[in-house]
Formats: sequence, structure tokens, C-alpha cells
Amino acid sequence: MKSKNGPIVRTKSGTFKVDLPDDHRKILTNLIEELRTSLTNSNDDAALRRLFPTAYHNDPKKDAEYQRLMRDELLESRLAAIDTAIKVLTQENEITAEEIDAFSRSINSLRLVIGTALDIAESDYEKQNNSQHDGASNEDSSDGASDDDDGQSVQKELYEYLGWLLEWTVSAQSSGL
Repeated sequence: MKSKNGPIVRTKSGTFKVDLPDDHRKILTNLIEELRTSLTNSNDDAALRRLFPTAYHNDPKKDAEYQRLMRDELLESRLAAIDTAIKVLTQENEITAEEIDAFSRSINSLRLVIGTALDIAESDYEKQNNSQHDGASNEDSSDGASDDDDGQSVQKELYEYLGWLLEWTVSAQSSGL
């Protein structure tokens, strides 16, 4: 049953329902599994830098100490959220507030990693959103597209999809409060 309200809704009982097509669930599950692999196999992957943000921009020594103390805790939290997100995507049951929170954190982590790979800053996203609302086009006007352009185009579409999904998730979490 598809919801007329959106893909993620809060039920009358206060739980949540994730209503995504099976192919979307499979793709998201695969992407989240890839994120888990990246997190567990790489300590210095530049694409993951936004998942382990710098705490002390002006003091590398303090930041290194912060990273030493907090990285494992951040990693453990992200991996637990990934486990829950995969559980959410592989079932059709209603889920709890804790489960929808973990799901949204995993979706946001994916979005951050893809945004980093695309070299998108939040300020870029806000500018793009504003220009789309103003009727401006953000399409590339080049005549020939390379394979890299195609790959980047797919990543941009995925980035937008994850933003849309995250927006629905936050909206559902905020409803009924």
C-alpha cells in the first residue's frame, strides 16, 4: 500500500512506516552496506572526512587528540545506525522512533559521503535549491558528455534522492509533535 502522504509517515500510534519500492530498498541497502565496508576498512578515506569532522580547525594537535578519543565512539555509533537502517529496509513493519532516527542518520551519512565525493558543500546545495526555486536552470550546457560526467550525473541524482528521502524522514519525525 503506497502512502498518499509520502514515503515515510508517522502512524496514529506514534510509530513510523517506510513505504519505498522494493528496488529503492535494495539499492539503499547495497549503498549502506558499501558505507559500512568503507567505514570498517578505511581509516583515512577522504570521502569519509565529513563523517569524522574536525573539532579544532586552528589546532591540529588538539584535533588529533579529539580524533584519537572520539573516532572509535563515532564509528561505533555509525555502524549501529547502519545495522538498524538495514533492518528497516529489509522489513515492512512499522518502526520505532529510535529506528527512524538511525535510518535518517545512515541516509544522511550516505548523503555526506556522496556530497564529499562530488565536492558539494552545504552552501552549494542551498544556492542550487534557491536557483531551482527561482526558475533558474542548473543543467550543464556542454555538448559532449564523458563517462565521468555520466557517473557524476548519477551521483548527483542519488545525492538529490537522498536529500529528498531525508527531508521526508525529518518531516515524519516532526509531525505530531
